[in-house]
Amino acid sequence: MLSPREQAIVIKSMKELKPTKMAFSDFDRDDNEIEILYSLEETSSILDLMGVIVYLEQQFNQRVYLTSFHCIPPAIKEDTLKEAQFFFDESKTTKANSATTGIS
Repeated sequence: MLSPREQAIVIKSMKELKPTKMAFSDFDRDDNEIEILYSLEETSSILDLMGVIVYLEQQFNQRVYLTSFHCIPPAIKEDTLKEAQFFFDESKTTKANSATTGIS
C-alpha cells in the first residue's frame, strides 16, 4: 500500500496527464514493485508516461508499473479491481469542490 506521502507524489507526478482515477495494486506483484492503475481524461504519449515512470522509480527506489484500467487483462480484471486501493478519483474531487463552492 502507498502511504499518504507516496500517494501525493504519484498524484503530483500525474497531474499534467489529467488523471481521472488512480489506484495502487499489489495483485500479482512482488515487494520491490509498485503498480499504479490509472485512467486519464485525455490520451497521453508514451514519452509522457515513461517520464512519470522514471520520476516515480527515482522517488521510490522501486520498479514502477503504470497500467491503464482499460488494459487490465480480462482474466484478472475482477480480482485486480477488488484488491485495488483507490487513492484518487477526480469525480469525487469535482463533486466535493462543487459542494463547497455551490457549482454543479
